[in-house]
Amino acid sequence: MSTTQRTHARTVSVDPCLVDVLRDQTLVVLEVNHHHFEDLRDFGPAAQHAVSVIYRDAFAVLDAIGWSDDPPAEPVAVPLSDGHVEQLHRCRHDLGATNLDRLDLLDATPDPPAELPPEITAARLAAQALDALFSAWGRAGRG
Repeated sequence: MSTTQRTHARTVSVDPCLVDVLRDQTLVVLEVNHHHFEDLRDFGPAAQHAVSVIYRDAFAVLDAIGWSDDPPAEPVAVPLSDGHVEQLHRCRHDLGATNLDRLDLLDATPDPPAELPPEITAARLAAQALDALFSAWGRAGRG
């Protein structure tokens, strides 16, 4: 955890099979919010702090799970704040919406392939992994 006062952070045990998805989607959170960081000097102190919390939460997750693509052998204790989970919910929504769009395009193809394209399967599996993470996070809040 960072030294700032982050509220509602829960430590969740993340299975090795979910770590790659969490890393990837946390990097997406950083990418999606990069424009806020670029305009940081234009913001007031409250907005600057809000942007810093998004980045701190994401970096706390990345520090906990590791930066390399080597999957851990054991579950990893990861601090997940309310704000980061909210950002991941947006990622989850985007994965679903993108897949629906891809399926619509596939449906409109005169000669669709016999198997789903790998990007559709990858997005579906990532969405399922996030759903499992959200469940674990919810259970951690009841403990």
